[in-house]
Amino acid sequence: MGSSQPLSWVVHPLRQEPPLKTAALVAAIAGVSALAALSLEGVVYGLVSAVVLALSMARYFLPTRYTADGAGVSLGLFTPRQRPWQSFARVEQRPDGLFLSPFARPTRLDSYRGVYLRFGPEADGPALEALAQSRVGSHVSP
Repeated sequence: MGSSQPLSWVVHPLRQEPPLKTAALVAAIAGVSALAALSLEGVVYGLVSAVVLALSMARYFLPTRYTADGAGVSLGLFTPRQRPWQSFARVEQRPDGLFLSPFARPTRLDSYRGVYLRFGPEADGPALEALAQSRVGSHVSP
């Protein structure tokens, strides 16, 4: 796979996950916000907590666009973040995506410095995995 044919897909968990899961998430956000408003005796605290919790779940509520080509990967909600393949040392296959890490061995910093490429219905998982394996040093299966 060359850089002339990029792999692009969109993941939108709000539309792809079961409605019950979404309802539970919204109920949890509303419940925690109501608890904050009651315990801190101010509606503003409840509103602030609702906004903060909703923003922290932005990758669930809003679509994330992914692109992978010969140069690297880009992903993001509003403005894509681009990373070249040279910045990764390890690929881990996960059930619903690929994890790219800048470290050759697993470390505690993986979740902060790594990139998770979640597969969606439009994603070509085998092609993406083949591209990542050809560009990154080591591959780890689940």
